[in-house]
Formats: sequence, C-alpha cells, structure tokens
Amino acid sequence: MASLPSMASAYEDQATFGVEVGYAGMPNAVALPRNGVDVGLVVGGGLGDAWSIQGLLSYDVFPDERPLHLGMAGLEAVYALDIVRFVPLIGFGIDGLLSVRDRRTRADFALHGLIGVDYLINERWMIGAGVRGYWVATHAASPLDSFILTAGVRASVRFDLH
Repeated sequence: MASLPSMASAYEDQATFGVEVGYAGMPNAVALPRNGVDVGLVVGGGLGDAWSIQGLLSYDVFPDERPLHLGMAGLEAVYALDIVRFVPLIGFGIDGLLSVRDRRTRADFALHGLIGVDYLINERWMIGAGVRGYWVATHAASPLDSFILTAGVRASVRFDLH
C-alpha cells in the first residue's frame, strides 16, 4: 500500500500554547518603580490563513521598597506574515489590568499593540520574541503610568485541530 502524504495545515486548523518571560517597564513613571519582570501565558487559535486570536494572561512585578504587582488579562488579534521559518507578527488588543501596591487594589482598562517574530523550529515547536506597548485608557484616575511596555521571549507548542 502506498502511503499518502499528510495534509498541510493552515493557521485556522491550529492552536498554540506558549509561555513568555521578559521585561516590563513604565518609562515615564515618576512615583512608581520603572523596571520590572513580566511572565505570561499565551493561548491562541487561527481564524484564517494569516489571522489568529490570542488570549493573554500575565503577571508583572516592579520591585521596590513598595513593590507594584500588576496582573493583565487580554485578547489580541494577530496577523502573521508567514515566511517559511521566520514569521513576523503584528497585532492589537484589549486588556483588563489589576494593580496592587500597599494593599490597595485598582482595576484599569488598556489597549495594546504588538510587534514580534516567531521562528518555527519544526512543525510543532516555535520560539519567538515580542514587544507590546500598552496604553492605559483609564490612566487619569489610575496610579499607573499611561504607557506600559513589555518585551519578552516565548516558547510555544502548536496543536492541529483536525
């Protein structure tokens, strides 16, 4: 019996799960610590041959004598320019933020943009890097700076959905 080649999968037939770690910063902060650490989870699925939607969960800590803890949950649309192994990414999203400092908790709303790249190691695994810029839409009433930046590296695994 002759074996048939496996069917090629487009993005709409795949889901991804990734972990990322990197830098978090508030470059214009005056009363808050400026530099921190970002760790996160990314779960996504394809919407078409180039578009996908991703859910984000991240935790940032800005160490200081009065540390700031920041949790973020968001949803983003990502366009992938698939160039064989290197895949440039651009995206935008919406986020909910929860900050805690000195036992005071505050919820905020943000919008973000993404620029990144993935490198496909094989059909299942990929590594990548990305930069997200967050505009805190509720910054007028918030203790957070109006702009938050994260930059990190990511390891992800892909799953076929068919």
